[in-house]
Amino acid sequence: MTFHKRTRMRTKSRQNFSLFMQIEKDSYGNEVSRLARPLPVEYLLVDVPASTPLTPQFTFYISNTITPFPIENRFIDGQIQEFNSLCSYMQQFTKEQFLEAVSDFHLLIFIATMDMFPMKDHMIPLLDAIRNKNREKAIEWTHSEQWATIEQLISEATASTSRPLFDTNSRISSSVLVEGSGIAVGTDPIVNSPPDQTLWTCSHCTFLNAADFAMCEMCGLPRNT
Repeated sequence: MTFHKRTRMRTKSRQNFSLFMQIEKDSYGNEVSRLARPLPVEYLLVDVPASTPLTPQFTFYISNTITPFPIENRFIDGQIQEFNSLCSYMQQFTKEQFLEAVSDFHLLIFIATMDMFPMKDHMIPLLDAIRNKNREKAIEWTHSEQWATIEQLISEATASTSRPLFDTNSRISSSVLVEGSGIAVGTDPIVNSPPDQTLWTCSHCTFLNAADFAMCEMCGLPRNT
């Protein structure tokens, strides 16, 4: 059977119509009538031509020298959004490049919905600065109390992880792993940890961690902050 050619309608009310009979052509070219109940699936098929554009138009900052912030919900691709991903990403920019740093949709989603310190209620001035590409307003926003707290946490985290990256004899080894464009942070044990310690409480999320962990297993923030 081919798709229907004509249909006859039966009025159910002044506003609604229902299909009563549809006429199709069979393989011999004969017109065949058939009841239009139930509604043929062909009436529900929708052609959606929109897909990935051939030439994407980027409205946010993009550079071949910058590793983009991991994309949310891409665990299968190794892209993990966590606080240490934010630390590694922000280290690629200077203070004067803050506007470029925050001109990333996935970064904005992350800092707006962070579990430990969501910034959604404080981001309106920042979003206005990004929309208007106003560098001065963006840098001015960095002086806010909320972002100053994030910067302090980033400083503490990078101080605990940046030095051991290329030093196998350091207190923390291989704490940063890079897979593809995603960044994952591990919690390697501290060498020669005090034997009398069994657990320590994270000052950020109150999670109890083993004594040989330098970073919180739950929130990923450094122990000594």
